[in-house]
Order: sequence, then C-alpha cells, then structure tokens
Amino acid sequence: MNLLELQNLKVWFDVREGWRGRRALRAVDGVDLVLREGEALGIVGESGCGKSTLARAVLRLVPATTGRILWLGRAIEATSVAEMRPLRRGLQIVFQDPLASLDPRMTVGEIVAEPLRVHAPELDRAARRAAVVDMLARVGLPAESVNRYPHEFSGGQCQRIGIARAMVLRPKLLVCDEPVSALDVSIQAQIVNLLLELKREFGTSILFVSHNLAVVRRLCERVLVLYLGKPMELAETDDLYARPRHPYTRALLDAVPLPDPALQPARLNATLGGELPSPLAPPSGCVFRTRCPRAIDACASTVPEMREFADQSSGQARSIACLRAEEF
Repeated sequence: MNLLELQNLKVWFDVREGWRGRRALRAVDGVDLVLREGEALGIVGESGCGKSTLARAVLRLVPATTGRILWLGRAIEATSVAEMRPLRRGLQIVFQDPLASLDPRMTVGEIVAEPLRVHAPELDRAARRAAVVDMLARVGLPAESVNRYPHEFSGGQCQRIGIARAMVLRPKLLVCDEPVSALDVSIQAQIVNLLLELKREFGTSILFVSHNLAVVRRLCERVLVLYLGKPMELAETDDLYARPRHPYTRALLDAVPLPDPALQPARLNATLGGELPSPLAPPSGCVFRTRCPRAIDACASTVPEMREFADQSSGQARSIACLRAEEF
C-alpha cells in the first residue's frame, strides 16, 4: 500500500527584491513521488536543492504552492491546522541539530512524554512514564536518563532522545532531516543502525534527507536525486549506485571520497564544477544544463520530464529527467 504520494508538488516562496519588486523562489518545483509502507526512501542533492523544504511540505510545516499530498489516500495539502492535528500522530520528524531540537528547560522524560500528553491523553502518568522508559531503552539510553537534561548528553545521545520522542507514538512515517550531519562518522553509523532496527521492529516508513550518499545507501531502498527543486533521477538504491544514469547523479557519486590514492585524484578532477544557480533565476530548459558536461543545444529550450526506463542489467525500473537518457 502507498503510504504517501506527491503529485506535481511545488513550494514557491515570494521574495522581495528592492522596494517594489518580487520574485518567486522555486524551492520545490514539480516533484512526483510514491512512498510505500515500510520503505525507506532517500532524498539527496547539494545544499539548496530543496530537500528539507520537500520534507517539511510533506509534514505541512510549510504550505504547498500547488500540487497534491496524499497521506493514506487522503489529500492533505489544503487541510486546516485543526484537521491536521489528529494526523500528526502518524507523521513525526527528527531534526538536523540534536541539541537545538530539544527544550533545555525540560527533562528527557518530559521531552519524550510530550507527544503522549498531546496525542494520547487517555494515558495516566504511570503509563506515560513506562512508555518513555521503554522507548529510551529501545534507542539505547538508560532509564535514569528521564531525570536528566539535554545539556548533560553528547550529540549522539541527544539525537537518540530526538528519535525516542518521534518514535514514542509509533508513527507510520518518520521524516529524518539530515539527522546525522552534525555527528562524527562513528556516531553516524550507530544512529543509522538504530533507525534500521526501529524500521524493522515497527514497520515505520522513513523519508531520509541527506547529502551523505554513503549513509543513504546503508539505510534506503530507493533514492530520489534533486537539483534546484526538480527531480533528476529516482531508482532502486543498488541500481542507482552501481549504474547512475543522470549526469548529476554521476557527479554526486564521483564526489564521494574513496580511500584509494590511485583512484581518488582522477575522481576529484571529474567532479562537478561551478556554482549552483540561484533558485530565484533558474536556467531555462533543463536546470542542470549550465553545469552538465553532456548538455546539448536542446537542453536550453526543453524542460525534460521524468520518464521511466527499465534497466537492462537489473530489470528494475527507474525514472530519469534527461533529454539524452537513452544514450546513457
């Protein structure tokens, strides 16, 4: 069953220019996406490509300009705050900054219990405490953590607290917005393993936003590549990493460091150059054409649509937005 479906979703922001001028900043510009029950889907791209805005639009934390957001078959893009409130029990988020996302004036027990007080008011204090202690144990924190404050914990432990707060309601969808980017490599691996365990245990779907392609490969079954708010490629994870078809996907994978001095210099020379264009003034035609090594004249006048292709090697279907997709 499809848990979440996005249909031509656009999120534009009205930006003032000068005294009277205004322009549209196209943060997300026409994304179609389906997330299945129990699936982890990664959203990758450079900073400023619209990953976090897309995740927040799914949760209705920012309004959609046009398009549809279907949650369990129900359109929620225009629902009121009051109508969204009962749905939020199944929609939770883990933020990028572990410490900043926790209220320093609340104990860990109060932080993790807050969603229960809001969405499960029928539980008494003892039941809430039991649920909090149980979830803290599941994320690897001792029971005595309930009486301590966030500043007493490390960054990785604070992220575990944030995950416990999100998972205490057993949500159907967990949105992770760069949840490991502020952590060192060893702690990143621990948090990813924890998310994998929780996904298997509770059947929770995960929408995982990251610029770290190694982390995404470990966690996600499928990957969506974004550039300037537009989808470039959507494929099964193993196929995407083994056989990237879009030039932008190839550039992102080439930018991942390899611990091999014989191979890394050549990879660095082949990585993507130039600056990301402003979403206030995206290039005509294909938005990636100004940095694409394989652009042709038609790329300046034609906007490529996401088209589905069957990978001849694996037989898996993938979608690519490129005029020359057949050639690659």
